[in-house]
Amino acid sequence: MDRMSLQILRALWKRPLDIWELVIMQDNDIKSLYDTLENLKERKLIEYSGNKIKITEAGILELKKNNSMPYIDTKCPYCHGKIHDPSYFKDILETFKEIFKNRPLETTEFDQGVVSEENSVRRLEFVYERGDLEGKEIFFLGDDDLTSIVFALSKMPKRVVVVDIDKRIVDYINEVSKDYKLNIEAYNYNAADRLDEEFINKFDTFLTDPVETVKGMQLFLSRCVHSLKGKGSSGYFGLSHFESSLKKWFEVEKDLLDMNLVITDMLRDFNEYLLVSERILHEGYYVVEKAPVKVLPPTFSWYRSTFIRVELVDSPKPKIVDGVNWDRSLYFDDETYVVRP
Repeated sequence: MDRMSLQILRALWKRPLDIWELVIMQDNDIKSLYDTLENLKERKLIEYSGNKIKITEAGILELKKNNSMPYIDTKCPYCHGKIHDPSYFKDILETFKEIFKNRPLETTEFDQGVVSEENSVRRLEFVYERGDLEGKEIFFLGDDDLTSIVFALSKMPKRVVVVDIDKRIVDYINEVSKDYKLNIEAYNYNAADRLDEEFINKFDTFLTDPVETVKGMQLFLSRCVHSLKGKGSSGYFGLSHFESSLKKWFEVEKDLLDMNLVITDMLRDFNEYLLVSERILHEGYYVVEKAPVKVLPPTFSWYRSTFIRVELVDSPKPKIVDGVNWDRSLYFDDETYVVRP
């Protein structure tokens, strides 16, 4: 039995699941998940009922032949596999929650998706643990979830700079910086443009959450690596398996090596995005439009990404330096099921 079919069937053994519950219990991209579900249904190993997917007796028999058992969640019940506990910086968390309430709401125009306040603090903790925070100059390319403010609230970085295409985000960060007397600056910037000279080779650490196309990730990571000072500088970014097949991961990893970046750490499903409520049903996302069963609004943070740390082993070598033509292909490919076509 192939691994994807195994993950799906054993997840369904205990009870029927909806799409949002099932997608987090398997490793493949959503497009491949939907294809596999149709294959399992044709083989009569699963069946659909309303918004639920159910295993059949034939499916259970197939698992028993494979010496399988119903899925058991073996992750730590305290941190749920996140490793870090945001309560260590609870004062920062409480302040940030008040700031986060008034943030500009995310928009599909720029493929925005925000993480929770706790998640932003967990990012701070991990970057702190790796030694990439204290006394460092930190560069954010895009920051719709305002993680940069959490970093500035810690008072540990020497300098925090944010560049973002969304002027609402830029204005809000600068407003918060003024109100809270933070060492943070935000500038309006389109990643399709060449990076301004004032940001080139000036930073110790970058953070970004790139769009999940090969072209988009290459562009975002190029701009970020261009901002780094040199050998030993580091970066952090998110990459999901929901919209990125292993082939796409392979291409991204090749690009990282070409830019003199090596992966040092990967925290699976570390980032949890607030893609919940009725709104997700009406954006034209393929995760809804192409689903094999009826889809109801998700009630939990189902969309996750791996948090990846990279480090320069030599001088930065961005693959893209000059400006590029910006079009929807930077946001959208046949695997991006949670992006407006």
